[in-house]
Amino acid sequence: MPTPKTREARALSAMLSAFQAITGQRLQHVWQMHTEGSLHRFIFDFDSVSLIVTADEDDDSIHVEVAGSPDANRAGCAEASHLEPWKAFIGRSFGWGWVTVNQRGYCDGLLLSFEGIVPDVMLNVIASSIKIGLVTMVETKTLQ
Repeated sequence: MPTPKTREARALSAMLSAFQAITGQRLQHVWQMHTEGSLHRFIFDFDSVSLIVTADEDDDSIHVEVAGSPDANRAGCAEASHLEPWKAFIGRSFGWGWVTVNQRGYCDGLLLSFEGIVPDVMLNVIASSIKIGLVTMVETKTLQ
């Protein structure tokens, strides 16, 4: 029986390859789905494929998959492209993607960058709901 750590280690490979599939493609639309009051799914439509991010309600982990843009199931989703923070990223190309793993071995978050290597957005599953955070870089000063 796989432990959470071995299960998530296998999932990392699939998630990272999903990021490879969208690298350099421009974000066209963002869709989101609420289920029983929780933000359950995002569909990010890029030039030729869609990145689908889903919260797993059973273990509070995050799952990522890629589908052809016309094939992504948007039933029950509402367009969120005009909402913060997504409206700032529409038309920008995907840069980098990171997967986060907590100290218990659960893969429960993503970092996404647009037009560069610096992360812009964090998606994190908390209590079976996807939470959105903006990443702010802080300038460090040399101590003398």
